[in-house]
Amino acid sequence: MRQIDLLWELQGLDTRIGELKKELAVYTNKKKLREIKVKFDKEKALFQRDKAALKEAVRSTKSNRVKVEELKYNFEKTEQKLYSGEVSNMKQLEGMQKNLDEMQRNIETLESVYGGYKGESARLEKRVKISRAKLRKYKDSFDELKEKYIEGEINARDEYDDLTKQRQKLVKKVDERIMKRYNRVRQGVDTAVVTIEDGKCSGCHMEVSVVYSEKLKEDVMVNCETCGRILYPKK
Repeated sequence: MRQIDLLWELQGLDTRIGELKKELAVYTNKKKLREIKVKFDKEKALFQRDKAALKEAVRSTKSNRVKVEELKYNFEKTEQKLYSGEVSNMKQLEGMQKNLDEMQRNIETLESVYGGYKGESARLEKRVKISRAKLRKYKDSFDELKEKYIEGEINARDEYDDLTKQRQKLVKKVDERIMKRYNRVRQGVDTAVVTIEDGKCSGCHMEVSVVYSEKLKEDVMVNCETCGRILYPKK
């Protein structure tokens, strides 16, 4: 096999190995997993805060409802006593009437507060429900992506190790001087070896001179005059 063919094959391996390095970096970095975790933790904090507030609102609602019922019961008892005729003392009757008026105001106030607690409970319950759904969604996304990362990392690592071994064997077949030339070109461009398409370098799309074309026919390794890439004449 020609040295240029070996370089072409080597470049294919290097390209894929480079892609696998990027893949492995993503799996190792776990950036997307961390982003989901941050969203989950933030939502969890809101969920716990709203859940605690909901619990307190429900407790306050029940407590307030009990107070209202107690006041209404006392109001009815006092009202019955006031109009039963049992009390004839005017001063006592006036006191009972004032007491009824005060209880009525307290009942109205507590019922208003009760309505507020009930409305707040409904709002908090809705928010807790939404947060719970979001947390479930984030957890499912995290678990799914984590599994994908684990599987992807294993596959990428296996392929990377396999291609690295192939590269080591291939490099031994390449002349040391040509290998240095290949590595030198790769430092400046994304691809060191490029094909000739319609008489042009496929790397920079400039015309390949007749002199260089003739050299290529003689299996002489030639660099593009413009971009410096190694030209590969496909057979």
